Amino acid sequence: MKAIIISDICPLYVGTSSQSELADEPLHGMVVETVSGVSDGYQRVRTHYRYEGFAEPANLLFDESRVGYWENAPKWTVWALYLDVKAKPDVRAGNMANCPRGGLLERLDSDEILEDGYIEVGLPDGRRGFARRAGVEPQIASWSRSDETRLRAELVRTAKTYMGAQYRWGGKTPLGIDCSGLTSMTYLLHGIHIYRDADLRPGFDMKEIPFEQKQPGDLLFFKGHVVMYIGNDEYIHSTAYREAVGVVINSFDPDSPLYRGGLMEKFLKAGSAF
Repeated sequence: MKAIIISDICPLYVGTSSQSELADEPLHGMVVETVSGVSDGYQRVRTHYRYEGFAEPANLLFDESRVGYWENAPKWTVWALYLDVKAKPDVRAGNMANCPRGGLLERLDSDEILEDGYIEVGLPDGRRGFARRAGVEPQIASWSRSDETRLRAELVRTAKTYMGAQYRWGGKTPLGIDCSGLTSMTYLLHGIHIYRDADLRPGFDMKEIPFEQKQPGDLLFFKGHVVMYIGNDEYIHSTAYREAVGVVINSFDPDSPLYRGGLMEKFLKAGSAF
């Protein structure tokens, strides 16, 4: 059985309690698979990127007909940091839903831009609302390696749009994001599926490469940490390091003011989707 995330963010916990460790944050409009029945008021689910955890059922829509429709419907991906879906195309209208970056909305037959830059969009439960066209882009369902240079530059640019977001263990939005949340969401926004954790796993769009072959957009894996290489000996990452908590840029160059010592001592492998 499958379900659709209908809250802005659906926390997935390691255990059946909101006080347990946060494992992941599936976003509005994502479809998850139910793994087992409800336990202690929580539903165990599995995401399309093979991550599991316990969710509060109130965040899920279990209607099989809606799930089937939603999976095949064309989508908008939210690119705004956070986007309101309004009851009317008016900034003063009430909110019907809220979506963080990476959330999904239905793309209807008409893309007509209405007053104040709004378009009509669909919600998972079948309702229709209005969102700012500037905050969404057509979902990238698949990706192509045909223009590698351009895509690498876009990955770096997208990662940088999270600059300043606080570090949140298990997080994956501009409200709070961890190291693998940053890298996996950056790739997912471009239609590329990589493993959610700071590791390489079979069955995802990334393979190991020698460290010396790294290029902008490639990932570097350390013990318990992952960063994106952005060129010129610099990398972007979300860190809980006491002197820079959140998404920042650091350097491998000891002469750079952005240098952070000690990280290379924990280096494990490099990975590339190209």
